[in-house]
Amino acid sequence: MTVTDAWNGPIGLHGADHLDRCNTNRKVLGAAGFEEIGVAPVTATACWGRDATDAVDFFVSRTPGLTVSDTTRASMTKALLPYETGEGVLLRAGVWVVGARRTL
Repeated sequence: MTVTDAWNGPIGLHGADHLDRCNTNRKVLGAAGFEEIGVAPVTATACWGRDATDAVDFFVSRTPGLTVSDTTRASMTKALLPYETGEGVLLRAGVWVVGARRTL
């Protein structure tokens, strides 16, 4: 199995949110010669903007060329208002921490 074969796997199982599903990370790293592969979910509080409006700008900027109406922006801003703090808009975020060892 090549690294490309391991990554391409079943359709729809790509991206960071699916790293552990179907052991894709283990297949990719194993095909690249890594051993002792470990995966751990981690959640943390993340700052998404200085205030709700800034956070909306950030979210919208993640899709270049996307046009978002003023009405939608206002709804998004309203939804984020409860998460505004003195430190910015704070929301929980989740990631997978992946570790492996490769002998050189």
